[in-house]
Amino acid sequence: MRLIITLAVAGAGIALAQSAAADTLRCGAVLIRPGDDALYVLEKCVEPRATTTIRQPGWWWEGADSNLYPIGFAQLQRWRIAREPGQFPALLTIGADGRVETIEFERRRN
Repeated sequence: MRLIITLAVAGAGIALAQSAAADTLRCGAVLIRPGDDALYVLEKCVEPRATTTIRQPGWWWEGADSNLYPIGFAQLQRWRIAREPGQFPALLTIGADGRVETIEFERRRN
């Protein structure tokens, strides 16, 4: 019984470690995570190969009548960062506040 519990705990630990690593980008000896400043990413990583600007509308929900009102636009940026040979390129979403929102990895190599 102890062996089963030990294996279950070890498996859960491995699963948590993999999910934590999924949104972390290594640039040299530095780890980039969501919430890091975009200027910090530019200092520690290479310049992005491609950037895309996305404008998303902002909405305000008000009152019992459940109306949505447009309040403006938020500008997001998507950066594609090429990594070392043999590693998948990274896609970073930079929010309107200038911080990394998400880190994704492309499924194909350079």
